[in-house]
Amino acid sequence: MTDQNDQYVETATPAAGKDSTWSAGGQVVAALALGAVIAAGLWGLRMVGGSPSANGKPATCAPPKATDSPEYPALCAALNRPDLPALLGTPSEHVSEAQSGGGPITFADGTKQDDASAEIQAGPINMRLTDNQELPFTDYTTVLGPKSKSTSVLGHPAVTYSDHTTAIGFSLNGGHATTSPGGIARHLVVAKDTKNGGGSFELTIWRQDDQTPDDAALFRTAVLVLPALQGWGTGS
Repeated sequence: MTDQNDQYVETATPAAGKDSTWSAGGQVVAALALGAVIAAGLWGLRMVGGSPSANGKPATCAPPKATDSPEYPALCAALNRPDLPALLGTPSEHVSEAQSGGGPITFADGTKQDDASAEIQAGPINMRLTDNQELPFTDYTTVLGPKSKSTSVLGHPAVTYSDHTTAIGFSLNGGHATTSPGGIARHLVVAKDTKNGGGSFELTIWRQDDQTPDDAALFRTAVLVLPALQGWGTGS
């Protein structure tokens, strides 16, 4: 039986695990995804403990920490729009959390790369915006393979794909955290330029309830948020 003091959050999970046959680009995908999982898990645990939004007003973006990527403030400002809850399909909600997706990712050889991302929550919906700076869009689609479905956003090549979240359970009485399979996370990866030549932006949406995230919300958000980001249309 579940204790009434137990709390659960769901975090986005990696697209795939590392494999020795992967290209360098594929390994970058795995590392970025793993960083997203760890960061989202910590963020989710903080979220359940209390919202930084005050007096029922939408949360502003949390100030950047020393470990946050230089891109975080701009990513968060672009994502944390006044109309974001409506874009996500929850117009009666407000943004209760808006902050960085995490800190630097350390690779096996000791090198580090910033996790350039921002995350928000509005009601039961979480959304993460990531700037895949050093990963060509074509490498991303190669790694995803048949798991992805080709599409486009404002004339830019794009793909969608799904993975499962991980439900993290923990007790307010100080018990150990537990994990179990969660729901579905939906991803939209969009090339920065129209010719597949550069990096990409990625929007991920998942929910804290048992409903399926809405693909339409990804596209509604993408067409308004992505053109305002540095690097859009330049492939860099």
